[in-house]
Amino acid sequence: MLTVILTGGASRRMGRDKALLPYAGTTMLQSLIDKYAALGRVAVSVNRSGRFAFTGALELPDRFPDLGPLNGVVSAFEATDAEEIFLTATDLPQGDPALALRLAALRGGADACLLRRGVKGTEPLFAIYARPCLDYACQALEQGRQSFMQMLRPANVRYVLPEEVSEFDLEHILLNVNTAPEYESLF
Repeated sequence: MLTVILTGGASRRMGRDKALLPYAGTTMLQSLIDKYAALGRVAVSVNRSGRFAFTGALELPDRFPDLGPLNGVVSAFEATDAEEIFLTATDLPQGDPALALRLAALRGGADACLLRRGVKGTEPLFAIYARPCLDYACQALEQGRQSFMQMLRPANVRYVLPEEVSEFDLEHILLNVNTAPEYESLF
C-alpha cells in the first residue's frame, strides 16, 4: 500500500513548518516516513517540488496549487500505479500503521474508508482512498471545491464506527498538532 503524507503549507497556526519540528529523535515528517515504511512505499505530498527531497521519499507536487490537501489524492494516483492509498498528515504524528491496515481491510469494494468520530464528524486525513477518488478529487478541485466531504459526495464510502476499531485509542492516534501548545502536549 502507498502511504501519502500531507506536508501542509504555511503552518500559520504553528508559526513554523510542522514537518520539521523535532519529534521522536528526528522530525515529525521523518518519523512518519520511517513508521509507515512498514506498510510499503511512502510518498510526501508537497506544495512545491524539492521541499523535502532530503527525506528520500517520493515527492508528489500539487497539481492544483494553493487548493489544499485534495492535491495529495490527485498527485498520488497520477504519479503512481497505486490502486489504493493510505492518506495521513504531518500533523498526526501519533498515527498507527496497524489502524491504517485495519481501515484498508474494512474498505472492501468502497471507493474510500473513513473513520466516523461521533460529534467530531469524519477523519478524512487518516483514511484509505481507492483510485476512483482521483476523478472525484479532480472534479472537485477543478470546480474550486477543496472539501473532502464534497469530493466524496459521489463516492461509495465505507464509514468505520469507533466501536469497530475499539482496540485502538483514537483520541491518541488522531491527535492533531496544529499549535505550539498541542505540539508541547506530545512531550
